[in-house]
Amino acid sequence: MADILLRGGTVVTMDPARRVIEDGAVAIKGERIIAVGTRAELDARFDAKTLIDTSNHAILPGLIDAHAHAGHGLVKTLGMSADAGAWGEACRQIYTGASDAGFWHAEARLAALERLSFGVTTGLSLLGGGDSIHRVDRPEHGIAHARGVAEIGIRAIVALGPTRPPHPRTYSTWESGTKQDYEVSFEQQFETIETLIREHHGKHRVAFATLMPVYREATHDPAAVREIDRQGRLIRGLCAKYGVLFHQDGHRSGSIEMAHDMFGLLGPDASLSHSTDLTARDIDLLAETGTTIVHNPSAIASVRGYCPVPELLDRGVNVVIGSDGTAPDRSTDMFRHMFQCMRLHQREHRDERLMPPGKLLEMVTIDAARAFAMDTEIGSLEVGKRADIITLDLRKPHLAPRNMPIWRLVCFANGQDVDTVLVDGKILMQGRRFPDIDADAVIDEAQAETERMLDRAGLRDLLDEPASLWGKSRH
Repeated sequence: MADILLRGGTVVTMDPARRVIEDGAVAIKGERIIAVGTRAELDARFDAKTLIDTSNHAILPGLIDAHAHAGHGLVKTLGMSADAGAWGEACRQIYTGASDAGFWHAEARLAALERLSFGVTTGLSLLGGGDSIHRVDRPEHGIAHARGVAEIGIRAIVALGPTRPPHPRTYSTWESGTKQDYEVSFEQQFETIETLIREHHGKHRVAFATLMPVYREATHDPAAVREIDRQGRLIRGLCAKYGVLFHQDGHRSGSIEMAHDMFGLLGPDASLSHSTDLTARDIDLLAETGTTIVHNPSAIASVRGYCPVPELLDRGVNVVIGSDGTAPDRSTDMFRHMFQCMRLHQREHRDERLMPPGKLLEMVTIDAARAFAMDTEIGSLEVGKRADIITLDLRKPHLAPRNMPIWRLVCFANGQDVDTVLVDGKILMQGRRFPDIDADAVIDEAQAETERMLDRAGLRDLLDEPASLWGKSRH
């Protein structure tokens, strides 16, 4: 007896043999996959409490978004008409001053629901944006975020790290509508980070990771180097103490070498995002240390610089894909990011053979699971693994006719084609409906918290559209 039997679909296993099974089936018992094979084979072996007809569907492991930002769900498009500096300053004001626990809870639910609707069953998110605007002054904000994700039911990794020096940094809270500022030292930030990891890591499918700011220029101040090294050792020490991952956001030319040679931050438990315009030494160190690169092809960083993904892959570096979602101008639709990754590197090298669809699908499933040391649990459809499974409805004009399924999925599908999502064997979405989630309530809460945040921050002018929106080659 199985609890659930998905039957009749094209099963894209992502197992070591990369089997694609036409007219296939997957059987689930509790939280685990107990069989993968043809429909005829599994029909002969199993009765099931719940039968799901997946004819004309593809069945895949849940997708993994390896880098995004908590908080961004409520600031998407804000300040799009301004320069990047204005948008970054707005995020600083919001994340350190105009956001309370209600903001982080509402944003977490909205972002998790968006991921769920696109078939993303696991995602890493920084608790804030950039390297100096993380909400780590008090535990309440991280707790609210974790609770919001847990209410939606997907799997999440929340990266926590200190702000860039100098410390202390000013944060604000709101009591009865009144703003109260206070100073927060590095030691207080570190205490918040450790408290969240110690008390909440691994609960309700939410894990925590540590984070350090990226330093891109060598400093000639020995005291500054010693302080950065001290902080790095403390943050890295939490990885060893609690068995959590390490993440960094925003590497580019030479900063990976600095992270290794000056501060000893690299390793097989580390993932580095963006990583553009790398030096030969940067690439050597990634290959030597087993560090993962999270490539964000839709991010602004990929406009301003180039991540040498084909070269990294040829050197044996594990490269995975992140949405960098969702602000200011991107979503967590990993199908969108896979295709953009393909075109970005083909155009860079003038070679349409680069980045085959199978490799791209690996980068958002089994390779990403390996980056997070979860490849024995998720990332492929194999007996004994957790039943994180999605199906896509292939009976649509843009996905017809039915042939070459991997090419169809990567080149033509989008997140709206995802029909059914299971996490740990529980159906979270079916027929694009959420049996246990009030989506309207999630959206309404997010809207209300956004309005409250805009009033607190005084940033409504950043919603104004410029005259240059129409009829110009640039704004």
